[in-house]
Order: sequence, then C-alpha cells, then structure tokens
Amino acid sequence: MTLYSVLVADSKLQTVDCTGITEITVRELKKLHPITGDTPEQPWHSMDDDARIVYAPDESAFGQLHIFEWNNPPYDLALYNEKNYVYGIEGNWGPQFLDDFLSYLKEHIKPEQNVDLIRFWAGEYDRKLKSRRINIAEIECHHLESLQNEQYIRVAFV
Repeated sequence: MTLYSVLVADSKLQTVDCTGITEITVRELKKLHPITGDTPEQPWHSMDDDARIVYAPDESAFGQLHIFEWNNPPYDLALYNEKNYVYGIEGNWGPQFLDDFLSYLKEHIKPEQNVDLIRFWAGEYDRKLKSRRINIAEIECHHLESLQNEQYIRVAFV
C-alpha cells in the first residue's frame, strides 16, 4: 500500500519541480564531476559520452516538492474524486518541502479553481475522508505541518 498526496481541481494547475533532477549526457556529468586519479570508479566513467542519464545534484533532491500532472493516478482515487484535473505531489513533507508547498499554494492556487488536497492510502478501499477547509489567503506553514501526519483527509482550499 502507498500513501498518496494529490491535488484535484476543476481547472488546470501549474506544475512545479523543486528537485533539480534533470536528464543530462555523461559528457555533461564529467564536466560537473571531473574524473581524476583520486576519483573512485563509477559506472558512468565507462559509458559513452553521449549516453543520457538522470542526474540529481544530491540525495536531498528526492525529498523536494514535485507537483506533476498525473495522467494515470491510482484507481482508488476514483473513490474520492470526480474532478477533471489530477496532480500528484511527491516529496518528504520536511521543512523545505513545506516552505515550497506553501509558496506554491499562495502563488498559484485561487479559490475559484476549486482545488482540494486529498491524502489517502491506495488499497484501503473507500475509507471515509475527514474534511477540512483552509482559506488560501490565510494559509500558513502550520496548516501544512498539521497535514503531514493525516492519512485520510480532503482539504478544500477556499
């Protein structure tokens, strides 16, 4: 089972990627991290320079905020959602994630978009969601902090 965090809306939303994860060539990676005599052997050292790889600046990138249009969400979401636009939310809900998510909500979400945050476990089949409303004009970090431990909730941003 997986705990999902999802934004659903009646209109298209802005996507955001704070991870810094990109696709680059091995040649570009070698410029970022030159190979010297002291460099421990890595698999990419022997790869073709034109090979494309996924690059993350460091491990923390995998915990940063990523909001993406989700064309194939878990089928369980249909139990909780009838809105047309679905966006997955990835990240570790740590301090930087929460700051970035707060900024995203303040800058990109308007009450008329009818946006909800849904957190649920896939595979639990139609568990009742708690409901909460948060005024988007008054949202603060503590509102989001309180959500990080919620597992079955729908938050309407009004």
